[in-house]
Amino acid sequence: MPWCPQCGAEYREGFSRCSECGVALVDALPSKPQRPAEPGPEWVEIASYTTAEEARLAQGLLQEQDIPAEVIDKHVVLNPFPQVDEAGVLLLVPPEQAEQADAVLARAEAGEDALPEDADTGPEKSEG
Repeated sequence: MPWCPQCGAEYREGFSRCSECGVALVDALPSKPQRPAEPGPEWVEIASYTTAEEARLAQGLLQEQDIPAEVIDKHVVLNPFPQVDEAGVLLLVPPEQAEQADAVLARAEAGEDALPEDADTGPEKSEG
């Protein structure tokens, strides 16, 4: 059976292009690459935030250090105004990297450089 490599739709024999995507069909779909670590019950909460923006900033900081991190927003909207919960947005990491992630976030909170000393931060400007 032919398949659309873009949207994954299956077609009957005799079709050569996807009616939705317009791309040529293939005989088999390529296998999807697995993410190295999926967030789940084995991941641990490392921090909580009041807004998703704060959590995403921390997530980005950890990911720059090759620490996988996921954000889970637990805010619930019951009316036009969100119900704010102080710990409504959680930041999760694999348990084996929790200590390293704690250290990265602590350095950032203290205003210290979160990058390793040997990190290339780009060309230095010369005075002159």
